[in-house]
Amino acid sequence: MASLTPTPKQQIFGSDGLPLVGGKIYTYAAGTTTPLATYTDYTAATANTNPVILNSLGQANIWLATSSSYKFSVYTSADVLLYTVDNIATPIDYISLVTSLASPPPIGSTAPNTGAFTTLNATTGTVTTLTSTTGNITTVNATTVNATTTTTSGVTTTGTLTFSGGGSLTKAPESAIKPITATVAANALTVTLNPTTLEFRSSTLTSGTVVSRAVTSAISVTVSSGSTLGTVSATQSRIVVLALDNAGTVELAVVNISGGNDLTETGLISTTAEGGAGAADSASTVYSTTARTNVAYRVVGYIESTQATAGTWATTPSTIQGCGGQALTAMSSLGYSQVWTTLTSSRAFSTTYYNTTGRPISVSVNATGTNNTTVTLTVNSLAVQSISNATGGNFGGCVTAIVPPSGSYSASGTMSLSSWFELR
Repeated sequence: MASLTPTPKQQIFGSDGLPLVGGKIYTYAAGTTTPLATYTDYTAATANTNPVILNSLGQANIWLATSSSYKFSVYTSADVLLYTVDNIATPIDYISLVTSLASPPPIGSTAPNTGAFTTLNATTGTVTTLTSTTGNITTVNATTVNATTTTTSGVTTTGTLTFSGGGSLTKAPESAIKPITATVAANALTVTLNPTTLEFRSSTLTSGTVVSRAVTSAISVTVSSGSTLGTVSATQSRIVVLALDNAGTVELAVVNISGGNDLTETGLISTTAEGGAGAADSASTVYSTTARTNVAYRVVGYIESTQATAGTWATTPSTIQGCGGQALTAMSSLGYSQVWTTLTSSRAFSTTYYNTTGRPISVSVNATGTNNTTVTLTVNSLAVQSISNATGGNFGGCVTAIVPPSGSYSASGTMSLSSWFELR
């Protein structure tokens, strides 16, 4: 196959049919009177004069910019207008076209990476990355698609794509146990949640919508030296680690489990700023770096430790446990893996004890007495049960109560201790 050669030199004839010697060609941008340059050769390095002056044969080298359209006005050497031709452009450069088609650009727009993908067909193959900042992927047809799990900053996105042409794209699910760490330094405690993904309930209690948040880099909360979180010196404590959904940004908070807060994830929670030394001393207060009001939350783990002096965080936690929300709740309930134990020989009246088991325990104290004697069982400074003998003669009775994790308890009175039992 061959093509007709283009005119190698532009030649203009006058109205008498003879070459337009010394003629003038004014060149403009198409549809305007704005001068637009032409060039002496294909490199477009040297512009012609404007107007272009024809030689003794009425000829001139006139090369056009491929990205522009022109208007030509042809005059005699005496500046008499012969004619004007508008919207002149170069013919298609087939060599450049074929070259560009041999290496087609990527599907969609790469700058600024927006647009809609209509159909992506594949019989077999591997989909490595399919990204659209703005736009819709309408149809993906495939018989077989191979996919590998991709983790970025520790975050692995779960999900399955099902293709209309058959087959699916699936990645391994992420572990439900959240990766937390806890360290002590300069008598302060720092708790960290490492990269993961979390799902939170809606911040609107009347909505059952679930939102997914990615923690792409480690986040931390620090309990300053001097802040006790309501813990007791030389007594094991359990500090619960919470993730907060602050309008799409995940933040951390901590709270002493002995404070009795509702941590079932069924509502919203408000926090108090940790505030520095001595500002975070309440067991019932949830502390975060910045105070938050009515935010959704997740329980992501807990730490257990025994500090010689409450508020001086010098001893490394004895247990660091990541949680999958409330997955551990049932196993921490009263009665699971617990037995009644006789502790009569190791318990005494008017002595405060602490529940360090990490779960609720039941305490039962039997006592005897004569006229006008009493016995009282106290939990977390509240007298929850008391009995007395006001009728005269010997008397025996029992006081019992459930003690929450990390809670304090004691028995006191004028009766004599008979026996002390705990379900623990």
